[in-house]
Order: sequence, then C-alpha cells, then structure tokens
Amino acid sequence: MPSSEQVACSCPQGYVPAGMSCKRNVREGDDHGDSIEAATPVEPMEPFQSVAANLDNPDDVDLFSFHVTAGRIYRFTCHGLMAGYTPSCRVTLLGADGLELPGSVGTGSVSSYQSGVLATQGGTVYARVERYPSSSTFHPSYKYSLLDRGPDDFANTLTEATLVPVGTTVSGSIEPYGDLDVFALDAVAGRAYRLSCGGATSKCGMRVRGPGGELLYQSEMYEISKRDDTFDLRGMQEGRHTVELFVASAILFSNGIGDYTFSVADLEP
Repeated sequence: MPSSEQVACSCPQGYVPAGMSCKRNVREGDDHGDSIEAATPVEPMEPFQSVAANLDNPDDVDLFSFHVTAGRIYRFTCHGLMAGYTPSCRVTLLGADGLELPGSVGTGSVSSYQSGVLATQGGTVYARVERYPSSSTFHPSYKYSLLDRGPDDFANTLTEATLVPVGTTVSGSIEPYGDLDVFALDAVAGRAYRLSCGGATSKCGMRVRGPGGELLYQSEMYEISKRDDTFDLRGMQEGRHTVELFVASAILFSNGIGDYTFSVADLEP
C-alpha cells in the first residue's frame, strides 16, 4: 500500500498555515499586522462607531485595508486615548505599492488624527497607524474608525461654481482637508447682499471674488471663539461673483474639515 502523504496548505503572501486553512501572519502579541500583506480588512462604519486596538510597543505599526469606489470620500481616524491637545497616534493612507496615497491628506486635532481622500479610482487602500512622532509619551491604546463620506458635495473651482439664488441657504461639508466648496452669485448693480457662513464644529471662512477674479474679501481665521463669518457685498460691479468656502485648520480645536451652512440675503427693501 502506498504510504500516506501529508497535504501541504498553500497560503497567499502575508498568511501562514493554520491547520487546514490559513491565518494572517501577525507577530505574536500583536493585534494587527505590520505589513500590507498582513493588513486587517475593515468595512466602513456608522458615525461614532469605533474599534479598540493597541500598539504593543513604540515602534509598532498597525495596517488596515479597505475597498474604495471612485468619486467617494473616505476618512480613516485613530482616536488616541490620552488627555491633552496632541494625538497619540497618526494615520497615513497607502496605495498598493506601500507609498503614501496620492491626494490623501492627514490632519490632527485634540486626541485624534485622521487621513482622508477623494478616491480617483476604485481598488484597495491601506491605512497605517503608528505612534504620533512628537508625542512625549507612549500610549498604546487607541480606537480606529472608517467612514465613507460619499461623493464631494460641491465643485472646488471657480469655473464650476454652484449658483446660489438670493434668499436661500445651502448646507455642505469641507472634506477632505484642503477641500474648497465654491458658490456663485449673479449680482445686480445697485443692490447689496449679505453673505454668511457658519461652521458646525470648526470655524468657517469665505474668500469672495468679483467678476474678474479680483479678491474682494477674505475671512480672518485666527479668532477661535467664532465659527461664523459675514460679509456685506455693496457697490460692486454687476455680474457673477464667487465665494470659496473653507474651514480653519491652523488654530486650536480645528482639524480643517467640517460641516457648514452658507446663505445669500438681499439687503435692499
């Protein structure tokens, strides 16, 4: 009778045999893999949902993978469990080549750090969580979350500005970091208009331009006590004016993203 042969389990890169199946090749004592091949798959979560994790030593990194669809915005956040104004962890989004994903931007706020991207093509994206470089102490515990924020709500360029009729209010979101939402107003000579924006969690700012692209007004962004701004457009040239909306990023308690409202009111009787 032929001798029995042991069946070998063939596993993909980043995985190792585990009985008759395979498991991720994660270092003993580590909760998530240190490489793209051993990244933990995650799905978009509900708002305010998060999952607990640990960096088991100061040099540890945790890798996660998720699928993106072109034209949608994704945000991966790590919430460092510590007091103070500096996050204890940092997130970087990576492509399949292991390099920082083009178009992705990271920003930190009080005890959290997020990296977001408007996906230009579908595929797999990786999130790398590591200790925040400037943190003076090592805090191993953190929570992570992944949000699918949907498509960009408004155009980012002057040529594609969204027309806002006088007397209306629109709501939007600045995301990812560095995003602009651009609106247009067809002004009539001899009339005056009040432009107003208000941020839900961060300070909202405006950059107002005339029909020729000349800058008429720009918000001062250092007043952290105010989340709104108003500008009265008077004595202007007739024609299409544009308003670029943005969110403060270089002030305390603001991470450069957030929801807002924008309105145009006629000041004439």
